[in-house]
Formats: sequence, structure tokens, C-alpha cells
Amino acid sequence: MRQAGSSNNVASVVVIGVDARAMGQIRETLGAEAALPAQATRYEDALAVIRKLRPDVVIAGFDQDFEEAIRIAPQIVADNGRCQLVALASHANPDHIRAAMRAGYREFVVLPDDAELLRQAVHEAIYQEGGDEDHGEVIAVWGSKGGAGATFLSVNLAAELSPVHRVCVVDLDFSMGDVAAFLDIQPSVTIADLMRNLHKIDERMLAGHVVVHPSKVHAVAQPTDLEQREEVKGDTVMRILTTVARTYQYCLVDCGSRLDEATLTAATVADRILLIATPDVPGIKNTWRRLQLIERLGIEKSRVHVVINRWDKREAPFSLADVEQNILRKVDATVAFDKAAARAVNEGKLLREVDKKCPAAKDIEALVGLVTDGEMSVERRASGPMGWFSRFSGG
Repeated sequence: MRQAGSSNNVASVVVIGVDARAMGQIRETLGAEAALPAQATRYEDALAVIRKLRPDVVIAGFDQDFEEAIRIAPQIVADNGRCQLVALASHANPDHIRAAMRAGYREFVVLPDDAELLRQAVHEAIYQEGGDEDHGEVIAVWGSKGGAGATFLSVNLAAELSPVHRVCVVDLDFSMGDVAAFLDIQPSVTIADLMRNLHKIDERMLAGHVVVHPSKVHAVAQPTDLEQREEVKGDTVMRILTTVARTYQYCLVDCGSRLDEATLTAATVADRILLIATPDVPGIKNTWRRLQLIERLGIEKSRVHVVINRWDKREAPFSLADVEQNILRKVDATVAFDKAAARAVNEGKLLREVDKKCPAAKDIEALVGLVTDGEMSVERRASGPMGWFSRFSGG
């Protein structure tokens, strides 16, 4: 539900922490589209000014004092959650982009290159959504190694959510993305087309760049043919996921097992991360390593859920307690090893279309509770001796 921002259809803007040159760029970009101050506000005066003026948009400079711009953002959001926070910098630093997202900034712009993006952010602030509760959940599904099952779980979890929710799967594996293959759909438009028109992306444009599965799952797919392209930038991913989250109740982001700027950005902005592990030594070792990376990125532990895929308690060489001791945290869920899963993949079907009563299908159905704040539990065996396995995490 949208609510009106400024009554006169001109967004009020407060600019903090920028020099005269950057202020001139902002004026040149926004022109008569916004009510701009005569000069920028200093960081130390910003909260008082924002509380007094209650602006629609706050533009914060990252060049003069990046750490102060990050520190002040949560306070601005707490005081005036309705306003749009925009980070302004002279160049796109990936670390700064991720930090901005964590702090609460909606956009990261570099002028003059991102002039249209800044104008769009200001325009949207006039008739912006009522609050974070109107934005969908972004769930990053990230494999701890290749073949962990991130795509399989992304599409099948989306299918479990789709009967009662608007759901979109975004394929962020820019080398070998297989969401379209897993759903047996031939995309006529892909994420590559979306990126080529990124300067005008909105909910209406997004609707023309998704493919729809009969289960009502929507997907932003990778091209069928491999394309050579430069590494996708974090601000590009941020814009796509922000638009998807405004349009759908759940956005499942298939990160594959990749470690690149696109997947790191997705993990940073996600409301939840499903970290997918397999019950073998490489899978558990790399889960521990991935958890260490997540901690270094500053992502809260509460947002991360470890899921063991292809779990067979009778055949696994170690118990869940063993796994937890090695990754230094609890396992949140398991998905059973199931021959029906391989059949579903090979036939381009959802697991529930192959056998909706199989153990893996029931486990994926239970995962809905994990991503929607329901309760679920996993069965544990008594812990056995750790032996050589413990060397991977120093246990």
C-alpha cells in the first residue's frame, strides 16, 4: 500500500557531508524535482536537522567521512523510517556499497553516471511504500560448494511458498545458472536484458523480464547461451533485488556456490541466508569457511541458517552433533537424500510433481517454517567420536 510523501509532489531533501562540488552535481541532477537546501549539513548537525525537517530523502556523502556516514544511518532510520537514504560517492567501492546496504541505505549513487538512479529514488520517495513491512523478504540460497543443491532448493522452496505468496526466484549464477533448466522453461527475456535497461528499472519493467512457471513461481533467469561479461557490480544487484522485493512477498536468490561481488551483495542485503551444506568432509569444511566469511562481512548470525542437503542419518559418516561441533553452530534443518530429487532434476520437474510424499519433499515443505518464522526441528543422533574430521575446524 503506497502512502503519499510530500503533499506538493516535490520531495524534500536533506544533504549531509558533501562538498560544494558534490552539492552542485546534486543540484544539476535534481533540478526542480526536489526541494534542496542551500548548502549541505555537517554530519554532527544532521540528526537535529532531519528531526526538524522530516525530509523524504537524505543524501549522505561517503567521500569526506565514510565511517560517520555509516554510523549515522541507523539513527536516521530509527528517527524517520519513512525517508529514503541515498549514499553518494565519487566512485563505486564494493566494500563501501556493502557497508551502505547493511547500514540501511536504499541506493548507492556515483554522479554523474547514476544521475537517473538518483532522480528515480527522489521520485519514488514522493509516493513511497509505507514501510519495511511492505517490502518482501529476500532469501539468499548459497551453496557451501559446487553441487550442494542451492538451485534445487531455491526453486522447490519457491514452489512451496507460491500457492499463497507472490514469489520470484532470481538466478545470480552468472557462469552456469540453471534455474530455467530446473523449472523446464525457455526464457525469452533474462537477467541480461534487465541489466541492459537498468537505468529505468521499476516494478512494471520487472514484470516484462520474468518468466512464469505453472506453479506460479516467477523467475529472473540467466541466458541459455553463455555470455562473456564483466563482473556484475554490487549496485546493479542491489537495484535488481530492491525492485524484486518491492514487487514480490518472497525473493529467493539462487547464489549457486559462487563467491563474487554479485553473491556477496545478495548475502549482505538478504533478510535470511540459507547456507546449503552436504554431509561430506568437503561440504562441512567449506560450510565452516563460508561461515567465517559471513562473519567478516558483518552479517548477523541470526540471519544465517545452515541446511544439510541430501541427509541420510543411516549412511552419513557422522552425526549432526559432529557437524555442529565442527562448524561451531547448530544445524537449522536437513533435507533427506532422496532418489526422487534426481528424477525431478533430470525431468525438469518440481519435486512435489514427482513424489509429493517422499521424505525430501516433506523436508522442503518444512523449510517454509524456517523462512516464515515458523518452528521446525531436526533429528539428532548421539554424538560419536570426532577423530580426524575435527581437524578442519580445530575441534
